[in-house]
Amino acid sequence: MARILLVDDVYTARSMFERVLRHVGRHEVLSVGSGAEALAKVREFAPEIIILDISMADRDGLMVLHDLRAMGITCPIIAHTARTEKTPGEFVAQGFDAYVPKTGNLTNLLSTVRDLLGR
Repeated sequence: MARILLVDDVYTARSMFERVLRHVGRHEVLSVGSGAEALAKVREFAPEIIILDISMADRDGLMVLHDLRAMGITCPIIAHTARTEKTPGEFVAQGFDAYVPKTGNLTNLLSTVRDLLGR
């Protein structure tokens, strides 16, 4: 069981992903609705992995990623977004450890979390 910080500004999406991560994946999950909340809670929660939406109202996920890294946060961060990559590997090239499209199935998200935690 890992501690996962889930960041998504769409409540229904966040709620669904949180339930799956908790009940199927058996992880401890803190979900927040904005990049600002993520930055405020990350040290206190000490996640082992972060799942970060790219398109959010308050702060773009790429900005949040760079802020987290500037804070010294080194855990894996997954780009979890409905936005598609313009070129394969785009999100990893920008600093994410993995990319999981929201349009994919939830098994893909769980297996990516498991793979990153196993590194």
